[in-house]
Amino acid sequence: MKSFLSLGIGKSASVLEAPKPASGILPHQEEESLANLWVEITKSEAGCCKILSEVRNYREAIKDIQEAEEKLLKDLGSSGLTAISPQMQQATDEYLSVVMEMKPKSEEISLAVQQVMGDPVKQYQALYEPLDALRRRRDAQLVVVQKCQDKLDRLKLKCKRTTDVLVERDSAQRQLKEINGQLLTEAKKFHEMRLPLLQPCVQAYVQTLVDYYGTANSHFSNYIQTSRGAHQIKDTEYEALMGDHFKHIKSLKIVAT
Repeated sequence: MKSFLSLGIGKSASVLEAPKPASGILPHQEEESLANLWVEITKSEAGCCKILSEVRNYREAIKDIQEAEEKLLKDLGSSGLTAISPQMQQATDEYLSVVMEMKPKSEEISLAVQQVMGDPVKQYQALYEPLDALRRRRDAQLVVVQKCQDKLDRLKLKCKRTTDVLVERDSAQRQLKEINGQLLTEAKKFHEMRLPLLQPCVQAYVQTLVDYYGTANSHFSNYIQTSRGAHQIKDTEYEALMGDHFKHIKSLKIVAT
């Protein structure tokens, strides 16, 4: 049978069912190793599900931010304030130019995040399916062994011939040990390859965010410097002016109610 690592990508699997215990049938050390490994794999699977959820949430957040800024500009334009204030019109136009420059970047990072984190994790997660198929084969063979053993025990109690059943049981046990060994090997291989896959994905993800936020910071910083330079407003004067405006706004009755 091919390694499941060489198989095609299937549908994303749910949390894996643990292999059935085979105490007294399989070596204790193998049983313990498989059980412990399955716990780690299941934890990692849960972590991958959280990553996929957060990737989706982040992409939605980027989209919401872009849409909120566009709506703010639309509301400023329809409020009538820009019509009576050239300064407000200029500030709105400058803000609009920055937001429009960031729109392609927002769409780019949304796609990039899916490509560098969402898709690789989803594809790797899908490989649980062939691993689980191997687990089911192992559990099904365990049932065969147990049935043979039960039949053998009944024949012994009745003092009947057990040779044929004994041969059948031993053959089933050999197959079980072979499948169990394969499952243990494949599960270890799968688990050990997770880090080499995800590490470059995380690095690419971080680099993508640095690029996006660096671009956003550069655009807005340039806008602020240009705007304040045009109006010759220093930081202290700007803060004092805004504080005075907010003071008057807060004193309005409509705000108090």
